[in-house]
Amino acid sequence: ELFDDYEERLFHRVSHDDNDDDTLGAEGAWDFLARKEKSSHESVEMARDGKTPKRIRDGKFVFIDEESCIGCTQCAQIAPSTFKMIEDTGRARTYSQSNSLDVENAVMACPVTCMHWLSFDELKEMETSRDDGDGRTDHRHFGGRITHTPLHVAGRGSDANHKSSWYHYLKWKCHGSHTCPQRGCYDCPTYAPGENPFFKERHRQAELTRAKDFMESGEADKWRKVVEL
Repeated sequence: ELFDDYEERLFHRVSHDDNDDDTLGAEGAWDFLARKEKSSHESVEMARDGKTPKRIRDGKFVFIDEESCIGCTQCAQIAPSTFKMIEDTGRARTYSQSNSLDVENAVMACPVTCMHWLSFDELKEMETSRDDGDGRTDHRHFGGRITHTPLHVAGRGSDANHKSSWYHYLKWKCHGSHTCPQRGCYDCPTYAPGENPFFKERHRQAELTRAKDFMESGEADKWRKVVEL
């Protein structure tokens, strides 16, 4: 709380025109806040090819369908280093990806199954659309302070509930396109999770890329057996 208060006062000070004691500058303050609110995919360590996640396999990234979240706080309590509650909406969000056992327990504990295992590319698409939109103006009801409870969560129909969410919209948009299932999604509506044959091939290639990266970086040396000849 003290840190948040300091941050708010700092931003207020450097972003006003009458500020005579500007040590960071407004641009610096914006950058500071942006780093704090960075999407989880932006913090994922990548292999040298810049496309393959290095330490977390595809299918182990978690995206929370925030429009379906009921704010029970279970995930944030079980894995606080990965999930947090958004103050404005009262819903959960993944802020740091991890492959720890706590994350798996948090996903299993979700009472409305709004936490979804994805590949890195799926995660990036979901978070980018959530944070920046997809260029369309008819999705303004997704997210935000005042929102709806989707049909698959509410279990009943109403005019307010006849709306979707970023997760469901993007999944069915992909499913109805000519690139499905060739995109190789882990969470593919046509197949069980991870069973998309195109995903399996991508996963095989990613495993080779990761292994090569670990060997070339020297991280695998501690598992090597050295024999002097």
